[in-house]
Amino acid sequence: MAEMSPYQVLGISEEASFEEIQSAREQLLANLSADEQQQERVEQAYDAILMQRLRLRKEGKIAVPDRIRYAEQRAATPEPELSVPPPASKTPRWVSRWLDTPSTTDALLPAAILGGLVGWVVLAPDEYPSLQLALGLMACIYLLYRKERRFIRSFLLALAGLSLGLLLAYGIAIPLTGGDAPGALLVGITFGVMWLVTSFLR
Repeated sequence: MAEMSPYQVLGISEEASFEEIQSAREQLLANLSADEQQQERVEQAYDAILMQRLRLRKEGKIAVPDRIRYAEQRAATPEPELSVPPPASKTPRWVSRWLDTPSTTDALLPAAILGGLVGWVVLAPDEYPSLQLALGLMACIYLLYRKERRFIRSFLLALAGLSLGLLLAYGIAIPLTGGDAPGALLVGITFGVMWLVTSFLR
């Protein structure tokens, strides 16, 4: 037995594959479970074969199967797909600081308040609509203040909306009516501009 080659110890040929070598080792170890000396001989033969195969592989005398050579490449986890970041907004920062995208509630609330004041003017056309304009200005200030909690800014925006609304009202209504525009029309145009300011600015 001392002169037996490692292949003879395992009972395999020198052309045996790695799976055959491993299977022979496991089978012999199972059959020789009571003989530690023989088990050690089998382990030594197995180690000797592995070392010989490794040496021959390094010398290029035996080919390495693709499934072994590239096993690490196949086992590698696929790289996650690169997600394309969303395009940056082209809106200038100073514009986005002033513009607002209102919710339905934020758009309907000022419309209801200002529309109610216009209705008041319609129901009482003989009264001068200065009170309704003052109440509309205060409502506009309050609604703008709710967004940013900046009173001065809210006041200036509301005042600008009132001024622009009056300019448009008199610039549109007076020429169309020949100089005798009803108060409801003037207030309606003015409050329309103020609604835009209140809803879409902050």
